[in-house]
Amino acid sequence: MNAPIENAVTQTPEAAFQLGELTVDPRAGEARGPGGREKLDPKVMDVLVVLAQHAGQVVLREELLARLWPNVVVTDEVLSRCIYELRRQLSQAGGSERYKEMIETIPKRGYRLIGDVNPAPDPISTGPPPRPKWRLPAIISAAAAVVLFLIVFGQRVTDSPADSHPLPAATAMNSIAVLPFVDMSEGQDQGYFSDGIAEEILNRLAQSGELRVIARTSSFSLRDRSLDVAEIARKLDVTHVLEGSVRKAGDRIRITAQLISASDSSHLWSDTFDRGLDDVFSVQDEIATSVATALQITLGGGTPKGRMPASVEAYESFLKGEFFYSRRAPGDVERSVTYFKEAISIDPRYARAWAALAGAHSHQAWDGVHLDKERQRLQGEAALRAVELDPRLAVAHSRLAQFYSETSDEKKAEDHHRIAMALDPDDPMVLAGGVSFDDDDLDEAIAIQRRIVTQDPLNSGARQNLAVVLLAGGRFDEAMSEYRDVLELNPDAGLDVEIELVRIQVLQGRDAEAYAAVTRMPEGKYRDHGLALLYRAPDHRAEADAALARLIRRRSEAADSIAGGVMDDIRLAEVQAFRGMTEEAFATLARKKDALERGPDSELPVVSYFQNEASVSPFLKALHSDPRWAALIS
Repeated sequence: MNAPIENAVTQTPEAAFQLGELTVDPRAGEARGPGGREKLDPKVMDVLVVLAQHAGQVVLREELLARLWPNVVVTDEVLSRCIYELRRQLSQAGGSERYKEMIETIPKRGYRLIGDVNPAPDPISTGPPPRPKWRLPAIISAAAAVVLFLIVFGQRVTDSPADSHPLPAATAMNSIAVLPFVDMSEGQDQGYFSDGIAEEILNRLAQSGELRVIARTSSFSLRDRSLDVAEIARKLDVTHVLEGSVRKAGDRIRITAQLISASDSSHLWSDTFDRGLDDVFSVQDEIATSVATALQITLGGGTPKGRMPASVEAYESFLKGEFFYSRRAPGDVERSVTYFKEAISIDPRYARAWAALAGAHSHQAWDGVHLDKERQRLQGEAALRAVELDPRLAVAHSRLAQFYSETSDEKKAEDHHRIAMALDPDDPMVLAGGVSFDDDDLDEAIAIQRRIVTQDPLNSGARQNLAVVLLAGGRFDEAMSEYRDVLELNPDAGLDVEIELVRIQVLQGRDAEAYAAVTRMPEGKYRDHGLALLYRAPDHRAEADAALARLIRRRSEAADSIAGGVMDDIRLAEVQAFRGMTEEAFATLARKKDALERGPDSELPVVSYFQNEASVSPFLKALHSDPRWAALIS
């Protein structure tokens, strides 16, 4: 039984230790080995210390989060990033990729350090701990609590760092990352408010066609990281960084902001605003305008109608709703609905709150065994109301396009997506709504996903979506690179991504590598799918046949849920088609389509989902020339 993590040290200890050929000095914050010396972020080092103290044992994610981020609301994403950085830096210090494998991911549970941990033979540092590199304005306490929360509706999963995968080439224009403003309120319970202010400034700057603005998902992901401006700029591929803090006390606020040039870390502009709470909207505009002036760019129009509510009270309720909707812990979506409705009750004409409510209702409608039609009806009403209140709000049209797509009215969905694109062509959510998986549009889909990644380089979902369209377009090496980044940054993506790597290896004829990878997987459908594809390898033909038999038996016994086991049937048909079993493949696909059309969820867009997933499969391309294919996907 694991020793309670509470017995671990309460702070990073000074004692150095040996990990393989690496010497780790927690006090100096570094690891040294054959590959050189690596400075570790304090939190990354804390994670390593705890894992080392429990070497060979599984340390639960919940325990790590509670121990290393006490009294701070953070998501699993924070820990995943630390694990990613830890693996990367250990492998660099050790001069070998094998050091990445020393941090083992236990899916859905936690992590385990594999290897011997021994006292270091000689101390490697006696100096004081290094000072953090990322310094916010002088008034900001180093111990300020942070609130990290994620956004994005409808994305697939994970992050990919600029370190491990080159970003698409950025344009020569100015570019900026707006970092999350630090909550300096006495109770440090206004994180949702300080984040909301930073996001509004980001949104305002994004209206300029002369400035590339990094999406919140990426820029906010660097919270609580000891990075200097140059490192932040490199990770996000920007020329400038805006950082700041917010102190809220009663009906007064103090907002400090500063614009920094990435080239030499010089301050181009800074200011402090002491105002009444009712002036928060004008302060946001002032900051955005000052940044634009410093960068010698122009902003488009004024603050969009529908973005700002009639009162600060409505705005605060909306920000709380955004916080819970983005965090997505159990019960959070329901909490977000409560706050969005509260904002609307205060200001019934708050279009942005209506659009956000539509997104939350959509999530509720799909979060179950069968479609919640009442939630879907409420989703449509909220999206329509948002568009009626503000026809020029891009997110409103995106939410309405989403509703029409989910109710299989593709013509209206396309119409509203087109309007959203005309209003805000740089919004990642708007862009994502235009990705098509048709063969004729794959080049355009890849271009759109690359554009999204350029704007949101650390967004996991954007990276994985890019991998999907690259794979569909037959660009196997590029797809594999993206999928590897997904695994490194989010080890919990696990088998869903690992099987994609195996499938690409099979398509490339790298059967020996595919076999080695798939046999490391636990028994189950993923392992059987990979094995069944390896029928061409003479030494593994019997295993492949047995795996196919298990897949067929498993599908015949399965009790389908909301999506009717769509992907399981498509995976079975892929194996059959790849093995030349054309009749069997068509029978599997036709049976699934018929079951979806006749089942209790026949009004769901699962039929379209089934057709889209089948269309992008490289293993089913051999079926496209058969006349039955057109009928299957029509």
